[in-house]
Amino acid sequence: MAQDTFADLFADLALTEHPGSNDQVQEVKPPVLEKQFFQPSNEIADPTAELSYQEKLKQFENELQKLRMKYAPFLENHVPEPPLERRRLSLTEFQFRYQTEADYEFTNVLNGLGEWEQVTIPDYRGPAGEDGKWTGYYRTEFKFEKTPGKRVYLVFKGVDYAADVYVNNKCVGRHEGFFAPFEFDVTELIQEHNVLVVEVKNDYPTLGVQENQRLDGDKIYAATGPGWDDPESGWHHCPPGAGIYNQVYLEERADLFVHDVFIRPDIDRHSIEVWVDLSSSSDQVVEDFKFELSVWARNYDGGQLLTEKIDVPYTGPGLNYYRYRLPFSDYRLWEPDQPWLYTARVKVAKDGELLDSFDRNFGMRKFHQDEEAEPKGTLYLNNRPIILRGANEMGHLQQCVMRGDFEQLIDDILIAKLANMNYYRITQRPVQEEIYDYLDMLGMMHQCDLPLFGTLRRNQFYEAIKQVGEMERLIRSHPSSIMVTFINEPVAIRKHPDPKHKYNRRYREKAHRHLFRQELEYFFAAARKAIALENPDRVVKNVEGDYDPPTLEGMPDFHCYCMWYTNHGVPLGKLHMGYLPAVKQGWKVTCGEYGTEGLDNYPVMEKYYPREWLPEDEHEPWQPNRIVRAQTYSMHGDWYPEQSSIRDWIAASQEHQALATKLMTDAFRRRSDLLVGTAVHLLIDAWPSGWMKALVDVDRVPKPAYFAYQESLVPVRVNLRSDRWKVYCGDQADLDVWLLNDTAEDLRDCKVIVTVRDDQRIYQSFDKTITGKAVSPTYTGTVRLKVPQVADRSLLYLDAALYSSTGEKINQERLTLEVFQKHALPKKMKTVYLGAAAADLVSRLELSAAEFKNDLQADVIIAAAEEIEEHRAELIKQVEKGAHLLVIRGAQPLAFKFGENCFTAKSMNPVYFAAVNRESELMQQFKPDDFAYFYSALHEQLDFTADCYLLGSDLEPLVYTYQKVNEPGGKPKRIIAGTTKYGSGRVTVCGLPLAGKIGFNPTLDRFMQALVQF
Repeated sequence: MAQDTFADLFADLALTEHPGSNDQVQEVKPPVLEKQFFQPSNEIADPTAELSYQEKLKQFENELQKLRMKYAPFLENHVPEPPLERRRLSLTEFQFRYQTEADYEFTNVLNGLGEWEQVTIPDYRGPAGEDGKWTGYYRTEFKFEKTPGKRVYLVFKGVDYAADVYVNNKCVGRHEGFFAPFEFDVTELIQEHNVLVVEVKNDYPTLGVQENQRLDGDKIYAATGPGWDDPESGWHHCPPGAGIYNQVYLEERADLFVHDVFIRPDIDRHSIEVWVDLSSSSDQVVEDFKFELSVWARNYDGGQLLTEKIDVPYTGPGLNYYRYRLPFSDYRLWEPDQPWLYTARVKVAKDGELLDSFDRNFGMRKFHQDEEAEPKGTLYLNNRPIILRGANEMGHLQQCVMRGDFEQLIDDILIAKLANMNYYRITQRPVQEEIYDYLDMLGMMHQCDLPLFGTLRRNQFYEAIKQVGEMERLIRSHPSSIMVTFINEPVAIRKHPDPKHKYNRRYREKAHRHLFRQELEYFFAAARKAIALENPDRVVKNVEGDYDPPTLEGMPDFHCYCMWYTNHGVPLGKLHMGYLPAVKQGWKVTCGEYGTEGLDNYPVMEKYYPREWLPEDEHEPWQPNRIVRAQTYSMHGDWYPEQSSIRDWIAASQEHQALATKLMTDAFRRRSDLLVGTAVHLLIDAWPSGWMKALVDVDRVPKPAYFAYQESLVPVRVNLRSDRWKVYCGDQADLDVWLLNDTAEDLRDCKVIVTVRDDQRIYQSFDKTITGKAVSPTYTGTVRLKVPQVADRSLLYLDAALYSSTGEKINQERLTLEVFQKHALPKKMKTVYLGAAAADLVSRLELSAAEFKNDLQADVIIAAAEEIEEHRAELIKQVEKGAHLLVIRGAQPLAFKFGENCFTAKSMNPVYFAAVNRESELMQQFKPDDFAYFYSALHEQLDFTADCYLLGSDLEPLVYTYQKVNEPGGKPKRIIAGTTKYGSGRVTVCGLPLAGKIGFNPTLDRFMQALVQF
């Protein structure tokens, strides 16, 4: 099914005007750099090796194999088998059906009447969208012979969303929430032959459904789930399905058993605090029993390291909580590169009889945040500062567990490590505990999110607090678990005293169902207390991607898609220069999402996509709007031109994704003085076309952007930054050189050599001895280059190499400039100018031109738009006789009438790219990307290309962008510069902003020169 109109929940959210500026937040400005300059050098940096994509894929496989071997020992288990194991019966085969009218007579369900589908657990399914609110039934029959003296518990590791559980026709309990394990004591109900029925209810999520955001419900769910194998409804953007997606089993336990164990490591005092949650099935006090606590080295041959026997005076009915601090000094730290693990074993004995044994894995590590020093928010792992570099995870790890494919789960974590990542943001939901186990074993930190997006239903406040506690209990024992957050991208719902204030629009639309932002802060405060009750050491970040900042407590976070949802968060030019979005003052900050869509690799499309999504022949015209929920066709026009064939679309989208990944990651790294964590959205796709912002496709084949990300995240590297990417021969070009250091070690007496070369020769070299602080970016100086005389449109390479104090090469990077020869216009055309903007253009282009006068005949008249009205009669007269009137923007908005034609300019979101009409003979000299990433001398930064488009009759487009809709005739063009015949002459209107750009952007200069000669 094609997407005929631009209707995308996530794009709508990103492109909404968010109230990001108030007196409590402040835009982060670039650091003030004290200019230093590299000196000429006789030393030469080697050319930077540029591998082909295929060579990088081969290298990827080789390096991944090395990582498998490196981390294999950390997957080992050296702990002896427990002395007592609980007997289990796994329940995997069920019948399923959606609720029918006949099921209102519930005995039909209990008795198994009617038609059923045979399913195997785990089972997760739709329907999604407006049909997402549904009820279904899972039913199974099983035999179980009880062991005398044992209790029998029915355990669910996860049911999405609300579950009512019936055993042998009796309701044993209910649970709401899709991620938390829950269980029921069913001892008295279990017979030799048994029937289990689970009524599963799915609701609309609090976010609302994709097709209708007003249709929201009570389901505490954000936008991340495992999905299901249906290309129309199950693959895309994590639809809110439901089902029994995790294990179900019966387990026998003693009357007195360990319900949970939590180990709080304390590396500062070389001790551990053991929390034992003990459950008693007795209605009476049970006296005089013992705990035996022991600690074993898990993934190395260290044996038993600690043992302690503890007499317990008594326990009461139900759950009881015991805490013991024990010295523990003979340990190895859990670190990402060496994730050493331990197993705590708790045995319960009474009167010499072993009743229960429970194992809990843990790691000796400390993760904390400094909330004292200004700015607040520095993160520490094992008392050393750390920067979080990662990616979002949205379903692929969950699918590995559901399929039982733990080899792929291991690889997925290693693929992240190979990209130089040190953490995953497990986005917008807790996941199966097996994932946390493997993150522990492989040394990959993670952030866990409560599944809220945008809003919280007022009536679900207390349920959300309950689920906060469940989330922390699920993850608290895992050393990989470092941070939690409560809501993704909250929107502004505030009751403002000014009835005309923009907050009150949101108030009218949403406040009858959802919490005001002021009330959401109450939730954050209560949720923090719930977390602290379960784990006092947890680092908490209230909000991910705050669209209504600031949160009152803790570190802020922003999301930034400025190279996809154009100018989202902070415009690209400002980001590249060193700006960050407006955030809470006095704090460091994280960026939990950024990214760009890149279409799937072609083999994935051929292998999985429905045939109607693909062309009959790969060379025929094709548009990506055939792909359900793909954003490429809607959003590409701000960044690259429309393509023709499917392979062209793939190549163009992946090229832009790689460029955006590098530019944004590098910009973020240059601001790691304040930006202490970043996560690209996202690393690996769970389904074909599931969320194509992924850097690796569903078959685990990296796209080019993966390698761009990998190179950008090298922990210690050199980085070249320039705002001008196209220059003239003879220009002075300044290139800032940065040392990016994510390690906890200072770098001293290093050297950077920068060599200027093309494919034939070396022109010049520069060097500088530098020092860099730990976990910090360091501006090391500027290379001031006089651009050599080379052939027109040559590529000039600047190779920067970083060397250690011992002369070892640490890292190398190449920046490429395109160099142009200045072209002078022939003087045979009689040119005049009208208005200050036209005079400036004439001067910048070094044209031979006179000032316009009514009695002065001309071949070309360059006029600022606001001057047309006063001189319209004479201008019409000259154009009718054959003159060419070139109208440009001046001091006033572009709007004028010429004869019967009215020309106006309509503002639009500034874009960094405009397309070239290659069907025009005038424009055939230009390349597709010639109108992209202009430089502004006014702002001294990379800047937008266009911020308005033209309205006027009969304009032939020369330069244009696209509307974000798909009409039957194709995507409508927004003309930025166009031309039309008038009498014997011609009128050309240019809406491109020229001030500060003419004279500094060779392709723009040549375009204006071409218009003068038109």
